[in-house]
Amino acid sequence: MKKAVVSIGITCYSAAETIARAVQSAMEQHYPDFEIVIVDDVSQDSSWDVILELQGQFPDKIRAFQNDKNLGVAGTRNRIITEAQGEFLAFFDDDDISVPSRLTRQVQRILDYERDFAAGHDVICHAARLQKYPDGREEIASTMGCDVGMVAPHGVDMAGRILYNKNISGGNGAMATCSQMARLSTYKNLGGFDPEFRRMEDTEFNVRLALSGGHFIGVADPLVVQTMTQADDKRIADERIYARKLYQKHSKFLLEEGRGHFDMDWLEAKHDYWEGYKVTFLWRLLLLFIAHPFLSLGRVLQAMPNMGYNRSVRKFHRAEMS
Repeated sequence: MKKAVVSIGITCYSAAETIARAVQSAMEQHYPDFEIVIVDDVSQDSSWDVILELQGQFPDKIRAFQNDKNLGVAGTRNRIITEAQGEFLAFFDDDDISVPSRLTRQVQRILDYERDFAAGHDVICHAARLQKYPDGREEIASTMGCDVGMVAPHGVDMAGRILYNKNISGGNGAMATCSQMARLSTYKNLGGFDPEFRRMEDTEFNVRLALSGGHFIGVADPLVVQTMTQADDKRIADERIYARKLYQKHSKFLLEEGRGHFDMDWLEAKHDYWEGYKVTFLWRLLLLFIAHPFLSLGRVLQAMPNMGYNRSVRKFHRAEMS
């Protein structure tokens, strides 16, 4: 049986020094039938020239496009969704490397899960990542839904897991778009990414997918080597802004879950910790425990297994701010 075509989608913004490496990792995929769709988001360096050179080297594999104006990562991913011609779509970042078996393993994981558990619902697959930090540290970032042979996190419970860390079976781990694959129809069914989100667009998409009944599966092995870089479009202060926007957009669901505005306040405390505002963090935490003792205790207990990750995030972003 002929394998389904996979579209590899790469958004590029001012990545002249790394885009060729990312494309090379795409070209080295073992999967037999794929295309590479690259969209440049009006880069401020020579990225577009590099992309055109790569397209010239691999004209049968690469289709390249450039936005008329800077749209941000959500709008640029939507351009990829529009231009993609494959049955599946896998997102690669412009500064990361995917191992050669990535497409093969994620396609097979999706097909096996659709056959046994999906019951017609949309399925999205993430892989674990090997994260490399500027100071030389390396850490494995796990993903969720990796237990083969059982139903993966899905539906409104999964939306709760994303928005307020609801404890659900198989729900531990992150869902980075640089390790993501789904059927192209899954992205189109949801209307793609919300272009109003220039950060956290991936989280917002996943909330909508969960609320629509989507299933979240994973591959436990790190299939992506992720370069943890500081850049103007990755500032922690902007992440706080868009996290607020995320909670505001889905406030109706949170109110229905009996959460009120607690999770917005918890978000502010978490970002105070990440950004090094110790006094403000402790003050917010005290107020949260006074107003919502049980919810606060639950979030603290849920956060403890991730303390190593949170310390890494804090160290990374403190270096960004210095």
